[in-house]
Formats: sequence, structure tokens, C-alpha cells
Amino acid sequence: MTVTIERFLDPWEAHVVKARLIAEGIDASVSNDQLSMADWPMAFALGGAALQVPDEDAARARDVLAAYHRGDFEQDLVDEGYMPPIVPDETCACGTHQFQIPWNERARVLLMFLLGGATYPTRTSGRCIACGRLRA
Repeated sequence: MTVTIERFLDPWEAHVVKARLIAEGIDASVSNDQLSMADWPMAFALGGAALQVPDEDAARARDVLAAYHRGDFEQDLVDEGYMPPIVPDETCACGTHQFQIPWNERARVLLMFLLGGATYPTRTSGRCIACGRLRA
């Protein structure tokens, strides 16, 4: 018997976590991932792709999942040269951490979603609220 330990709206993320579970010796599978790729709004309504493991491995799998969400495995990617060093926090030159996304950026995101159903990258530009500098 298998149990769903988490649901992902992004099927690719579900497969990344599945690969990590398999690397840890846990037999894992992803269901509804095809639906998520073919019909994103319907997949959203149904809860996304389900990451499933056998009952007896559920506790270990939840521990690995918690480590994934904490970012414990990102340093492994940096050490192997697959990604640049992790920057813990974005800080403006003036020392603040607050950035405002311009209205035209928000409008572009909404327009892309409404016209094409396309998602937009989460990294966006912005201005520092304190000094007005653009985020690098």
C-alpha cells in the first residue's frame, strides 16, 4: 500500500523530490504528473502531482522531504558545481530588504497568464522601497 506524502503543483519539482527519495533508498512514485503537464488548471483543481511512497517508508520519506524544504540539499549542488553559491538574502546597497515590484511587471505577468496560461519566472525585478535603486 502506498501513501501520498505531499502534493506539488509543479510536476517537475515532484520528480526532483522523487529522485532524491530514490537516492536515499526509498521507492517513490509520482501520480497525476501527466495531468499537471497537459491541463494545468484542472491539475490545480485536483491538487497537483502526488508524491507517493510505501507505508513502511513514509516516516523516512517525510524526513527527507523536510530536509528538502529546509534547503539542506542545495549546498550539495553548489559543491558539485551545478549551481552558483546560495545567497541567503537579497539586500539593497542601502541595507534594506524590501523591494517593490513595478506595476508594469505585474501587468505583464497577468497578461502572459491570461493569454497563454503560461507561468512566469518567480525572479522579477524591483525597486528598493527605501532608496529607489533597481534590484540587480
